[in-house]
Formats: sequence, C-alpha cells, structure tokens
Amino acid sequence: MSTRAIQVRPASLVGEYGDVFWSLTPSVVYVAGTELFVRVYVANPTDVDREYMLIASVLSAGQVVSEFPITVDEMTWFTVEADNVVALPGAVRIGYTDAALTLNLYEREQNEIVDSVSTALTSAGTAGLPPLPGLPGPPPGGFDMSSIMNMMIMVMIMVMIMKMMTKAV
Repeated sequence: MSTRAIQVRPASLVGEYGDVFWSLTPSVVYVAGTELFVRVYVANPTDVDREYMLIASVLSAGQVVSEFPITVDEMTWFTVEADNVVALPGAVRIGYTDAALTLNLYEREQNEIVDSVSTALTSAGTAGLPPLPGLPGPPPGGFDMSSIMNMMIMVMIMVMIMKMMTKAV
C-alpha cells in the first residue's frame, strides 16, 4: 500500500464508486485467533471497470489496534467490471475479541475509501458488544436483527443487480 493519505468519502457519496457487503451479522461471538469465514460482495455500480482494495481494521476501545489489506487471488488490488458484483469467499484470523472489525473498500482512481462495513467481535454475545463505527448503540428493548441480516444482505444485492440491469437497458 502506498503512503498516500486515505480519505473517507462523505456519507452522501457512499456507493457512488463502489459498494461492499458481507455475510457477517452486526455482531459475532468470536474466539480470538480462530478463523472467521466470510463471503464479501463488492459491487461496481459505475459504467467503467474499477480497481479496488479491501482494508481490514480492528478497533478496540475506539483505537485502531490492527489494520491490514485483504488479498484477492494473492493480489492486493483487484478489478470489478462495470455494473458488476463479485463474491469473494474467504477467512480471516483476528487476534482480538471484544473489538469492532471493519472492512473498507478503497477505490484506486478516487484514492479514497468509498464504502465500509463493520461487525462486532464479541466474546460474550451482545452483553460485551463494542460500538460499531458510525452506528448508534442497540435500541432500547433489545431487538436482535442478526436473524434476518443474511436475508437483508441478499435483498440489497438483488436491488443493486436490478439497478444495474435497468441502467443497461
């Protein structure tokens, strides 16, 4: 990775140059050092091919404790064709628990993080849930959306594909 400063896009522009989703729920009971299996989806909603990099960050007590690129086919940068979505199955091993894991989608031409997704890695279920970056805390009453999260991700992907298909017509 270059030493250039990485800028985060304003919330109003997220998704303009790329979107990232994953199969993880908002919180995962996790044992530090074990493999965490995940399927990452990267969507390119533009009409040109784009190069992306995935950067994982682990935050504990509001501080970044680890940050590293995720390789795709042993390469740091990968291309997603115009109006396309790619599924990237894989696993990561994190040496922390009771922390937030964030996956940032970095777009080469914009030289910025264009989207991100987070989950809480917790050792004690939702009782020790660390706050996710940019999200409010759990609602009063404790409704747990993790049971419907996979369905919501698939619906978001289908909506994205439908948008791309109608754009092409």
